[in-house]
Amino acid sequence: MNVGIMCGSYPGNVEVNDSSKIVIEALTMKPYTIVKGAGVNGTMGKVEEIARENGREILSIGNPIELKRSTADIKIPVMSTFERLERIYENSDVVLFLDGGVGTVSEFLSFLNNKIETEGDKPLILYNPNGIYNLLLKDLEQRRRLGLIRDNYKDYFDEAKNLNHLAYYLEKYENKFNKESDERSKVR
Repeated sequence: MNVGIMCGSYPGNVEVNDSSKIVIEALTMKPYTIVKGAGVNGTMGKVEEIARENGREILSIGNPIELKRSTADIKIPVMSTFERLERIYENSDVVLFLDGGVGTVSEFLSFLNNKIETEGDKPLILYNPNGIYNLLLKDLEQRRRLGLIRDNYKDYFDEAKNLNHLAYYLEKYENKFNKESDERSKVR
């Protein structure tokens, strides 16, 4: 299963970055291919470093300058952040949002909006153990109350509040992915 990881590239808050580090270590114990942007700093850099240490395959998507610094197994060059998002989405079976700044919030909202508008089935998981996304979730809820977004917007993503929640969602989607893969191979 390919797990897209959306996260920050700014070194930022050590406590938040340490929380994401624990998640990355747990993820890379599974046989997942990691799909990520090409940044090598902040949490994005930790994703690549820990995935590499644990022998996971890494698919990195970014501009040519970023890709030169990346140690990814597969490198996909793009010319814009919009194209990067599209390629990460296309190459992921599930997309996980870890800590991040404006870019990560924008990416989450873009993916959520796309899923709502297209009735897409790509799983989105917002990892929120230390409440970093609480204000965003509060804003979405206010917009729902004002009638600006669908009442069922929460049906389009999962919020994992701790590592156990995250493990539950990933296992659920891995089982679904494996079942669909088995069914596709039977058709051939």
